[in-house]
Amino acid sequence: MAEEFIVNSRATLAAAHTRLIDNFDKHKHTVYKVVQCEEGTLPMNSLVHVWLTEFAADLAQCHPKQVTKGMLEGIKRSAKGWFYHETQEPWMVHKVYCPLTKRSKTDYTSMKDWKKGEKLMFMNWLQMFAAQRGTILESKGEYADAVKKQNK
Repeated sequence: MAEEFIVNSRATLAAAHTRLIDNFDKHKHTVYKVVQCEEGTLPMNSLVHVWLTEFAADLAQCHPKQVTKGMLEGIKRSAKGWFYHETQEPWMVHKVYCPLTKRSKTDYTSMKDWKKGEKLMFMNWLQMFAAQRGTILESKGEYADAVKKQNK
């Protein structure tokens, strides 16, 4: 099971250290992937997950650390569904087919597969969607830079 977390302060570094130690104690062997980014260039994929966590926490009236994986998956699927319902963007969905069962269904595409412009479109929409429901999602990093360029 993949897990992603951002280290951008001494506090988040300490939390990450604790998570890594706990993971090692439990599983002994784990592969870690570290992605470096310059300060203030939070990748859009990471930022949208931060936003979805904050949005879920606001809606559930809990602290972002109390947002479960199930809650995050639920808000992500719901946001994609609302976005698709409102925009009908064809890149938001794809056909999933199982050769074993011969069944197919339409499902939402993965954010990691979206082009930068598609992510930007979704994130612009998500900011407005959340704001209409009382949650302000802060622009920062790569997204903030892209929005500034877009508005020039």
